[in-house]
Amino acid sequence: MFSRFNTKLASVIVKKQFSTKIRTYEEVRIPVPWGHIAGKWWGPQDKRPILAIHGWQDNCGTFDPIVPYLPSNLAILAVDSPGHGLSSNLPPGMFYHGVDNVITLRRIVQYFDWDKVSLLGHSLGGIANYLYVMLYPETVDFIISFDALKPLVFENKKIERMIKSVETFLKYEKIMESESEPPAYTFDTLERMLYEGSRKSIDLENCKFILERNIVPSKYEPHKFCFARDLRLKVVPLLAMSQKDIVEGAHRITCPFFVYKAKQGPFVEDKNQTMEVLDVLMKVNKDFSFNMIDGTHHVHLNDPERIAKLVIPFIKKYDVHDRSKGGLKEEMRIKSDNSVDIPM
Repeated sequence: MFSRFNTKLASVIVKKQFSTKIRTYEEVRIPVPWGHIAGKWWGPQDKRPILAIHGWQDNCGTFDPIVPYLPSNLAILAVDSPGHGLSSNLPPGMFYHGVDNVITLRRIVQYFDWDKVSLLGHSLGGIANYLYVMLYPETVDFIISFDALKPLVFENKKIERMIKSVETFLKYEKIMESESEPPAYTFDTLERMLYEGSRKSIDLENCKFILERNIVPSKYEPHKFCFARDLRLKVVPLLAMSQKDIVEGAHRITCPFFVYKAKQGPFVEDKNQTMEVLDVLMKVNKDFSFNMIDGTHHVHLNDPERIAKLVIPFIKKYDVHDRSKGGLKEEMRIKSDNSVDIPM
């Protein structure tokens, strides 16, 4: 059993063949004007951590399996983006624009007063990290991206997509205003729903790592749960950067950059657009590392040991900047324990 709202020091145990990896983390909250950014602080608390950002509609639990395979002396702060996991939703009436994640990253950097930031991201988290380093290249010491390289660009039927975004947003807003409870399901059913909903990208036995922070107990049906993530997250972004801006931005990214593309993961946009940026990065960044690997979009979750073996040499080579400034703040600790158990 593990508690969705457990505020005490917790641990994750990962079993692989005959070995067992154990690593502890502490639930934390970073204050923001509309509430808090929730997260898990892994490892040393007196050092600047690697900041890890998850993918769309996932949460920081996506990194639970891989962190135990990374060096134990490395601090990692994995956070839930606004509207995801245990982080506060944006205020009523607000739209999630995609670039909000960049603003969140900047808030976190300023909160800790970091001179440098190390970024790790999966999917949408990797896209946010690309945007951040494009805007603030001098502040990033290295970046690691799992199955994501650049912001997505969709030019076809752009006006129609914008209209749909506005109408979908207003529809979901009305649903949220009604304050009616979403449909409730057993945990086994939710596992199957996430497995099928991810197009079987997440192995069934690993769905628990995402669900643990994405659901709440039903108020009316004992032993059932509801999805808790903000409905507004499902709305397609209203505006996006152009391919021209993204390509130009690639020339600004000269810090060490590791990225892999999962062979069984989809190219969501036109593949040529990704390859154009990839070509620029290979030309302008001598410390750019691109890898094609077997696996689905969530291979980091399904086969963490294999991904860690690729990432560790990169970290050891480029983790050379001072980490003595910017450790965990006392105010981030969660004092109370209001826990509700869910089956794990």
